[in-house]
Amino acid sequence: MDSEHNGSARLSVPTRPLAAAAAGPAERDDSQGEQLGSVRIARRVLRTVVERAALGVPGVVHMANGGESWWRRLTRDWPEHGVGLSLHGVSVRLALYLIAEPGVNLVDVGTAVQEAVGAAVERILGLEIGEINVYIQDVA
Repeated sequence: MDSEHNGSARLSVPTRPLAAAAAGPAERDDSQGEQLGSVRIARRVLRTVVERAALGVPGVVHMANGGESWWRRLTRDWPEHGVGLSLHGVSVRLALYLIAEPGVNLVDVGTAVQEAVGAAVERILGLEIGEINVYIQDVA
């Protein structure tokens, strides 16, 4: 993760060598060629991908807003829009805070959210999942 001059954090993802980019998937040899450069993804993009994947799960009404006191915000990575994230290289740890529909099986909804978010992060962003913790804050 890099810090830009405007203070926004960016995730830097290494790309494959130039020779591998020109070759088809079956012809890749990552030991040859020059690097294409890097791809930088803003943290807000990661949050958006996670949020949309979670909201696409049946039984999820919306993401919960943080309602805890100001001092807790100073002591930990506070979730924005119901998504807390921590990046370690190309691995991400997520904490999701949700509001669920009344009457649904909350364990099933939480498990479905973990699966949907994990698949989206791996497929869309190419990141590894360290862990996904789901906190259902209320039903509405």
